[in-house]
Amino acid sequence: FQAEDGIRDSVASRGLGDVYKRQLLRAHDYRDSSQILRFYTKDYGILSAIAHGVRGRIGKGATVLTSFASGALYIYVKPYRDLHTMKEFSCSQLRDGLGRDMLRFAGASAGAELILSHAEQGSQPELFKAFEDALDQLESVASDQLSAAVLSGLWTIVEGLGFAPQVDSCINCSKTLGEKVIGYFDLPAGGVRCPSCAEESTGPRIGPKARDQVRELAAGGLPRGLTYDKQHFALVSDFVTYHVALKPLKSLQFLSQVLSEYPNAP
Repeated sequence: FQAEDGIRDSVASRGLGDVYKRQLLRAHDYRDSSQILRFYTKDYGILSAIAHGVRGRIGKGATVLTSFASGALYIYVKPYRDLHTMKEFSCSQLRDGLGRDMLRFAGASAGAELILSHAEQGSQPELFKAFEDALDQLESVASDQLSAAVLSGLWTIVEGLGFAPQVDSCINCSKTLGEKVIGYFDLPAGGVRCPSCAEESTGPRIGPKARDQVRELAAGGLPRGLTYDKQHFALVSDFVTYHVALKPLKSLQFLSQVLSEYPNAP
């Protein structure tokens, strides 16, 4: 589109800039009334934009720029530049329900940081849908399934980024893992080893029930009777650090603390 000439283009988007307000707001303030924001868009991936005059704007007609809101982004894009100019953001879905409790917000923040740490510029519709579905599920799910929704959101984003764990067959010999086989998760290899190939494995044991749960979580499901939430979280967190982000994410560290204090987490 002719961004150089100031032609505005409507992009279905998700506002992610405010995810980092608590950490980077001061560094990203611009002059007296503006902000630099980051959006994750369906058609163009991550876009950074300066929003002139949005700080302190209240009342009718004020632009809604809040964490995890979806809507239509109108933006002036200049080729070969990393920072563009926001014209308008028309919010269609606020998702203020994510602020009902700390675990919902922490789960959404972890998904957002994962997107920002690895998503590429350009269209990734499957990843966009995975993130959108994860936020919707986190907002609406009942409290007794909230831990599962957090885990499901993280795994579906990981899969959308192209890093799916192998849990159906041995990562080393490709032998199908039977219904009663206790395997060992080989973190560097990204999958489960069968007992015959796990003599030197130092990874956690993972039985058939846990493998079924990981498979269902990665498909966006919420396993009934999910057990050992903390162990499941440790697995996805270590997997993200090793294969996706290549460094510990602060939001995952915070999420681990919140999950440990959550009353429904065994």
